[in-house]
Amino acid sequence: MSCDICTRTQASAFLCATCARNRLYQLRFDSASVILEREYLGQQIEAAINADNEHEKCLSGRGNNSAELEEGRPRLWTIQRIKNEQSRSAARIEIVANHIKSLQSRIKDKSLDISQRKIKLTRQRSDSESALYQLSERESGMLSGIQNIIKRTDHLWHANHTKTAEARIFLCREAASLYGLRQNVRKNNNGMKETYTIGGVGILDLREMNGKSLPYSGVKQFVNTHTGAAPDHISTSFSYIAHILVLVSNYLSLRLPAEITLPHKDYPLPTIYTPSASYLPQELRAVPFSDQLPSSRPTSRTALAHASFPRPRPLCIDKSLPKLAKEDPGTYALFIEGVTLLAWNVSWLCRSQGLNLGSDSWEDVCDIGKNLWQLLVAPPGQSSALIATRKGSYQTRAHKDFPRTMIQRTKSFPMLGHYSHGTAHSFLGASEGTEFVRNWKLPSPTKVVDGLKSTLLGEMASAEWELLEENEWDDSRQPVSHESSHGSDLPHDDQSSYTSDTITLAPKLGAPDAPAIAARSKGTSGWTKLRHR
Repeated sequence: MSCDICTRTQASAFLCATCARNRLYQLRFDSASVILEREYLGQQIEAAINADNEHEKCLSGRGNNSAELEEGRPRLWTIQRIKNEQSRSAARIEIVANHIKSLQSRIKDKSLDISQRKIKLTRQRSDSESALYQLSERESGMLSGIQNIIKRTDHLWHANHTKTAEARIFLCREAASLYGLRQNVRKNNNGMKETYTIGGVGILDLREMNGKSLPYSGVKQFVNTHTGAAPDHISTSFSYIAHILVLVSNYLSLRLPAEITLPHKDYPLPTIYTPSASYLPQELRAVPFSDQLPSSRPTSRTALAHASFPRPRPLCIDKSLPKLAKEDPGTYALFIEGVTLLAWNVSWLCRSQGLNLGSDSWEDVCDIGKNLWQLLVAPPGQSSALIATRKGSYQTRAHKDFPRTMIQRTKSFPMLGHYSHGTAHSFLGASEGTEFVRNWKLPSPTKVVDGLKSTLLGEMASAEWELLEENEWDDSRQPVSHESSHGSDLPHDDQSSYTSDTITLAPKLGAPDAPAIAARSKGTSGWTKLRHR
């Protein structure tokens, strides 16, 4: 082994005795071999000299002359040299023969390897030629087969999605029919007016919760801005709307922006969350539902304990709206925000299904009954007319922004049952759905809340009252021929309730003013009429 220290630089001297001794070994071997060869040669010379001496003695004894002795000495030296050369030549010949044999074996192995490689290359060349034979035709055939499979799969995908959309439409219309969503037409001073009912209860326009609306189906009463619409009427109507909205969104596989919680064992009334607080984990909603009851007042300790948790907005009240605004402004603000979010959910659901609801003002958002009826119950002709405008504009936008591909040509246009959050086809969160949502001009919930609050508070602030006698209502009593798209499904009592001339408050609605009206003396009975300045 070489020393790592001494072999680092060749120019330096030895640094250890071991390396110096190892370097001298070869010289010692050479010196010993030279000495041994010298001794060997000396022995041969000595043996030759001894043999010559003996030969001389023999010749001298026989009387040979000196000339013959001189001729015999060179001849022995020549023979010995020839023998030595022959022995060395034999050794070299043996070495060369062994080397030739090893080279011949290596040549034989290499020749065998070359022949095997030639056979392998020939086979590979043949396989390559076979693979390249009519390659373009086979590639075209395979590509056309794959394209046909893709087209067939795409067709089946669209067909199944169309069937799914039809099933969704059927379920939504059946749900609307079971919930009794109806459209009624009545006559007023300005002409014909459409009203909507669900479950026999009139659906209030949010702007008319102070009492501008006429009575809801099945109950013969008028309401005014002094007492407002009956709280049971408001609570029942919005409760039905919340139920059918959750059911329809489940059928359509859509997630509403504002989450609705239906009545359950911890809280018997429906509520709604703001979009920022919707669909949070359950541990982030550890607010006791008892604190959200309209009639309960949360204690300071409970309020501090749950101040960081999102609070749902109520959809039910136990007082008339003007009275609630006067006595409990906080609950009034939460209720207005809750019903606005409910109406905004309905408008968002209509937009997601391609219904262009007239204008984009906040007043259209407040008309929940009209939006629900156009979404779920409107005849196919009317729905297609509503969809046509949005369809044409979206198609033009799609042709501008997207390349004309097979998938783009077969994309479904916005219509009821197509866009959803539950299927990959027409997924509302995909690029197509995002582009579709970006084209909306739906007002924000905050804008709708501000407009609704200003309208309702302005009506209550500018109201003037006067008592009207019973005979003063006779002028407005005119029979109206009513026929709706679902007139055959409505009972006769519901259709005739809008022409009723009886002004009473149903006891089942729990109106607090009913006993007072019955106890009034003659000349003081009647209802007030609102005048706007």
